[in-house]
Amino acid sequence: MKVLEPENVRPYCQNQSFLFPPNLRDMIVDDDLCIVVDDVVNSLDLSCIYKKVSSEGNLPYHPKMMLKVLFYAYASGIFSSRKIAKAVRENVTFIYLAAWQQPNFRTINNFRKNNLKELGDLFVQIVHICQKLKMIKLGHISIDSSRFQANAADRRTYDRKRIDREMKRLLDQAEKEDQEEDALFGSDKTGDELPKEIRKRKHRIEKLKKIRKQLDEEGKEKLNSTDPDAVFMKTTAGIKTAYNAQTAVDENAQVIVATEVTNKSYDVDDLLPIVDQTEENTDSRINILSTDSGYSSADNLEKLESREIDAYIPDDQYQSKTRRKKVPPFNKDNFIYDESRDVFICPEGQQLKFVCPQRRNHKDTYLIYQCSECIECQYFGQCTSSKKGRTIHRRALDEKIKQMRLKLDSESGKAIYAKRKVIIEPVFGQIKAAMGFTGFMLRGLKKVNSEFKLVAIAHNLRKISKYVYKESIDLSLKIAEG
Repeated sequence: MKVLEPENVRPYCQNQSFLFPPNLRDMIVDDDLCIVVDDVVNSLDLSCIYKKVSSEGNLPYHPKMMLKVLFYAYASGIFSSRKIAKAVRENVTFIYLAAWQQPNFRTINNFRKNNLKELGDLFVQIVHICQKLKMIKLGHISIDSSRFQANAADRRTYDRKRIDREMKRLLDQAEKEDQEEDALFGSDKTGDELPKEIRKRKHRIEKLKKIRKQLDEEGKEKLNSTDPDAVFMKTTAGIKTAYNAQTAVDENAQVIVATEVTNKSYDVDDLLPIVDQTEENTDSRINILSTDSGYSSADNLEKLESREIDAYIPDDQYQSKTRRKKVPPFNKDNFIYDESRDVFICPEGQQLKFVCPQRRNHKDTYLIYQCSECIECQYFGQCTSSKKGRTIHRRALDEKIKQMRLKLDSESGKAIYAKRKVIIEPVFGQIKAAMGFTGFMLRGLKKVNSEFKLVAIAHNLRKISKYVYKESIDLSLKIAEG
């Protein structure tokens, strides 16, 4: 039975022919992110990439087109070269940026890998565009870090004990199989006649020896055989093989102004380099700076003060609510420091003398003081239960930490520091949740560093898109004016 189709509908024919091919731009709304990507890339100085284009051989794809596709892909949460190549064939916005050209996934991946160094220069150029748009004011810069998973399996991470254990297992297994084969076939078999899995085992043993040698040469405790630069770090998903992305964000529009990926799980040593990079990228001086306690050290505070940067950085023991509570009788605050004798006096009048210096958590040097009369004290067990006696410590430059605590406790300090969590923490949320970037596609510290520059570019392009349409700005005209 023939089904009658409704008459009151729009004509529908998939094989309709056109006298002229349609303009894809007419199919894209004006506030689509791809339009911003198109305008921004058209304005960039791409000479750093153009000079690498060979004058011989097959004609390569235009670098401008490849960058537009790559930037738009990352900003849209597509990071795999295969998925990008699929989007170029199927997605109208990608087809528009690629002008109907269809680079395959290897071409896309090679372009990304071959231009990693240049991404740093392009990142800075886009930061300058944000400055032209007055999206960056450097009134308040917040610095923080976040861990992103490396492109390496956790099970491929080895320490010396695991290497020795695995080598022993493989050697024992090989010896057992050799004995079984000798009993069955005789002892005159050559190595070439061994099954492939046995030859593979010998190759694995050689690889384990190389890993152990690298551990010894680099002085590391653990090493991942897939990505030797990646290290175990604590993440929201547990202990994972990861990298640490240091990032500086401007308060005005949450633009990333500086970023550097490290394989250190601590942050304190990276504060000043990120500050330097921020001022270099923006050609401006930072006015106000806020970070979490991971960047706190008396040395950092002293150097920031000498550069006249108004910093707000709590130390790891700073808890204003806790310190307003009643102090226990044997709290460190009840021990009096006698500077002339360099000793602490406990509530019972006993002296805690200087023992030794100690550096903790890659931060400040602490001076350790200890009392040797505690066992005879009536409060032994309450003040301390250690037979060595009560121990307390003070920072070598404790005065800077005290000044910072007073600053953070002030009404203005509380108001300024409260902004930190709304300046930078949403940025990592947007990168991980909105863009979907939670781990690197590339391997090695230099490569992942450049890849995160690409992520930062994508984030800033999203911010530019939101800003220009909110303010009704003609982006291409504004850039040309600058």
